[in-house]
Order: sequence, then C-alpha cells, then structure tokens
Amino acid sequence: MNTDGMSRCYTLQSDSDFVLTLPKSEAKSAEDAFKDLVRPIQPLLYAERSFTGHGQQHGGVQAILTNPNPYEVEFVYLESLPWFMRVYLHTLSTRISASAAPNSNSSALIKEIHYRQALDRERGTQLELQMRIPPQCTVFLTYDFEKAILRYTEYPPDANRGFDVAAAIIRTLEPRVMNLRTTSLLLYLPTPDFSMPYNVIIFTSTAIALAFGGLYNILVRRLVGADEAAGSAGKWNIRSLLKKLLKKS
Repeated sequence: MNTDGMSRCYTLQSDSDFVLTLPKSEAKSAEDAFKDLVRPIQPLLYAERSFTGHGQQHGGVQAILTNPNPYEVEFVYLESLPWFMRVYLHTLSTRISASAAPNSNSSALIKEIHYRQALDRERGTQLELQMRIPPQCTVFLTYDFEKAILRYTEYPPDANRGFDVAAAIIRTLEPRVMNLRTTSLLLYLPTPDFSMPYNVIIFTSTAIALAFGGLYNILVRRLVGADEAAGSAGKWNIRSLLKKLLKKS
C-alpha cells in the first residue's frame, strides 16, 4: 500500500520462478525511511474464544473482545453451537476490564439477545448478541454449558479426537461494517470404551467353552482300567477278522 492510497496486486504462477526487485529508497536518513513506511490498518476488534472448566459433564465458553480504538464499537456476536452443547443461558455474563472508563457499566454492554434453544438430534443452539464496547477496553463474555451423552453409533471413527465447534461470527455495525471470525474449537465429550463388546465376546466364549468341555467329559467319557481296555481292543480285532473271512467266503 502506497502513501497515496493506491495499491498494486500481482498474481504469481505456482509452477514458475519469479524475481522480485524492490526499488531503492530515496530517503537520506533513517527517520525519512521510517516516514515512508505504511502502517497496517488497525482493526476495530480483537476477538479470542476458548473453552473453560474441566471434567466430562460441564464446561464453559469464554470470549475475549478487545476494542483498541478511541471510540465505541457496536457489533453483533453470533454463535452456532451443536445440539450436544446444552447452553445455560442464565449463566451468560459480561465483565469489563479495569482499564475501562469509570462510568462504564458491564451490565449495559449487551443491548439485545436472540436465543434459539437446541433440539436433540434435530438442530443446534443459536446465540446472537448485539453489543457495544467502550473505547480502549476489553470485555469478557462467558457462559456455561452441559455436555450431552451420545449413542455409541453417533460417534465418528476418531471419537477420541473430539468434535469441531464452528467459529463465532462478529459483524461490526459502527463506525463501519466489517466481518470477523474467531478460531474454531475442539470439544471433548464422554467417550465409551469401544473395545468392551470385543472383550465381552471373548470372555463369554471362553466361559462357554470351559463349561461345555467339562460337561461333555462328564457325560461321554468313561474311565476304564488298562487291562480292560486291552481286552476290549482284542475282542474288536477278532470280530473284525471274522467279518472279513465271512465276506470272502
């Protein structure tokens, strides 16, 4: 971006080489060179969002919104959450940083709330807030939620990775319109032990095999002495020999 507000854009081919030549600076001193630098445009808001809390049952969301400008910024904060995040709307609260003006009231930051409750396995939660942040201060937006327990068929193959939560969308209204997005989040839900059915099948099959083998031995196997077993074997040999002779005759 040049000082006159004009800019130049170039499209570079990814499969070819290019040579970038920068013009020599005409500044005679370091101060003059610093004046030629174009500072980046300061954004209206800085937004950051993260999960809070611990455990597999409850959790929380915290959004940190910073206004670095010397004037107020009005915007709309929108979150689309999955149905397994059951939001407790009564826990929604705002807290303003200590660097704000003394007459700033954290309860007056939210001007309007639009909330649509989620329906299990049908639609997610929609939370939309119209807010106004005083100049040069930071606002902390927090709320709590409950983690739902899914059916085992609703988990993806990589269930231990977690579930993606879409980024929050921020649309500034004053002093100018601008769209911002926070980073997406990764939510961990209570995950069952998917190897348990396999363990149950192996254990049950082993128990049945042991029980069946013992019962079969009791009902079928007959214990005899060594001499009795040899005599019975000789009788069977004589009978088989007689049968062969009768067939030949």
